[in-house]
Amino acid sequence: MDQIDIKNMIESVSDFIPQASKWEQGFFESVKSQFEKRHTLSERQIEIVQKIASKFSPEAIKDRESWYSSWDKEKAETLRVCADYYRGTGYYKDLVHSILSNSEFVPSPKQYKMLCENKYAAKVLDAYRSEPKFPVGSLATLRKVRSNGYLAISGAPAWRDINVLVLTTNEPIVSSAKGAKRYKCMIVGGTDTFYCEERDLKKMKRGKK
Repeated sequence: MDQIDIKNMIESVSDFIPQASKWEQGFFESVKSQFEKRHTLSERQIEIVQKIASKFSPEAIKDRESWYSSWDKEKAETLRVCADYYRGTGYYKDLVHSILSNSEFVPSPKQYKMLCENKYAAKVLDAYRSEPKFPVGSLATLRKVRSNGYLAISGAPAWRDINVLVLTTNEPIVSSAKGAKRYKCMIVGGTDTFYCEERDLKKMKRGKK
């Protein structure tokens, strides 16, 4: 690519660069300044500028417009469920914060795919959407040792079954393990509530409340 081609490329990208990411804007301003001083760019710099430019081709713009116009409640719910999960993992912190702090946030197709279309997200979504084994209002018994490795209830006698009332079955998923559907429960005969996963519960024996 000669100087004229590079100059034309930089000028065309200048019109769209305000819509690019902060990193892309910074990179572009850097190579633009370099070209104005030295009249040359490295092959790698040219490659990156071309990649930025490709995001603003008529086809790419049309694809983005189609993506944003197709955004609906189902995608928004999927995004929130995955963001809730990743909040506890430490990954994608900035993206997760943007999602959970702004109910109107719509990610780019790349961001959505990264967060919601991977093997961990698939397990989380399956758990969230699955029919609960213990519906709201049902009774269950808390397993002696919960999925987090701790005793069911600290200080409770090891021989005693702890029965609970299921209050909700659609709490944010925090694990991609099997049985990770999350519940809010209350101990029978008490008033304190707590969260647990479906794998922490078992059917209550008849005659025991």
